[in-house]
Amino acid sequence: MDGPLTRRGLLRGSVLFVAGAAVAACGGDPLAKTKSTPAAGGAPKITLNHWYHEYGEEGTQQAAMRYAADFTKANPDIAVKVSWIPGDYATKWTAAVLTADGPDVYEVNDVSPNMVKAGQVTPLDEVLGAEKSDFDPKVLAPYTWGGKVYAVPMIIDPMLLFYRKSLFQKAGVAVPGSFPELVAAAKKLTAGKQKGLFAGNDGVGALNTMVPWSNGNLLIDDRKITYDDPKVVEALIGLKELYDAKTTLQGYSTDWWDPGALINGAAAMQWVGLWAVPGMTEALGDDFDAFALPAFGPGGRPVVNMGGWVQVVNGKSRNLDAAKRYVRWLWVENTAAQTDWSLAYGFHVPPRVSAAAKADKLTSGPAKTVMDAVAAHGVKQPALWTAEVRQPYTDAVTAIVKKGADPAKTLAEAARRSQDILDKVPVL
Repeated sequence: MDGPLTRRGLLRGSVLFVAGAAVAACGGDPLAKTKSTPAAGGAPKITLNHWYHEYGEEGTQQAAMRYAADFTKANPDIAVKVSWIPGDYATKWTAAVLTADGPDVYEVNDVSPNMVKAGQVTPLDEVLGAEKSDFDPKVLAPYTWGGKVYAVPMIIDPMLLFYRKSLFQKAGVAVPGSFPELVAAAKKLTAGKQKGLFAGNDGVGALNTMVPWSNGNLLIDDRKITYDDPKVVEALIGLKELYDAKTTLQGYSTDWWDPGALINGAAAMQWVGLWAVPGMTEALGDDFDAFALPAFGPGGRPVVNMGGWVQVVNGKSRNLDAAKRYVRWLWVENTAAQTDWSLAYGFHVPPRVSAAAKADKLTSGPAKTVMDAVAAHGVKQPALWTAEVRQPYTDAVTAIVKKGADPAKTLAEAARRSQDILDKVPVL
């Protein structure tokens, strides 16, 4: 390609790759393992539309285009139209897959029974094939319904606590081993304009679910809401103590997903993801490390939240076989492409266990700390803990932590609303 193109540059939109000139113009690595016979006259028989959300890392769009070109080079009968979707991606894909004119292949964070019932996804067990055993079962579980897997992981994004080593040393603070120790550390590290912890601009962020998780309750167990529980009450009382101590940074110029607050010294600890490691390394050198959210107390457990993106195939696609062939080629067979996608532009964990184990960038420094924490404490959000199901809980946490509502009564009322919503989710 001629010169760099930013993610917000000329290539926002759709680019079609067919055999011949388009492939030559974009170049690319010969990663394909699968070959196919060109269509008569050299023209593709099928065009697949592949949707991506607008990634923030420089180079990702060009990489997606290169992969598409490489696939078409190896499979001249199938063209791929790469669509880079800016703005509210979730709203756009939700509307687009209502008909067969939507994308053939697209990426999401979650797969719900409603999506399965509506035919917005299709089983991908044959796509995973024998390599299924090389994917972490914890990662596949939330995308499995009725014994069938409906997504192939693209990247894994561990989220946990990062901290400035020099600030800990200056304050005489050790890495917390329990939630009370985390609260005590946050208090001790709060001084002047520096706050002890940044978890989100509302002062709570992901801790609203992570702290109960660390006290042994995932808030939902299959089709039963479980957060009306003394363990969750206890966890939220602890979270309120942290909030009331005014040790959490709020209203920062960027939110929790950006490491700026930690880098600039606005907070000594920050809840953020593995993706932030390169930026922190460039800015801080070796003056940072990470740790799992510690166990709330006896009977609890440390937790690392395992997020990420997965690839699905639209069940309404007119080109199901070709779409599955493309997804297998890119997200199952090509570990070289997966490692490139995860680590050459941003910083994520390749989804295949074998590929992650061979990734040199993940074997030292804070990245290794994160990988060790994932292996020991990684937890994936339960599949049915959807935005609709969790909204009553989120509202309850706000009332309890910020407004002083009665924890047990507020959670009990919210749990009934969540259960009513959950009961309407189709059983597969």
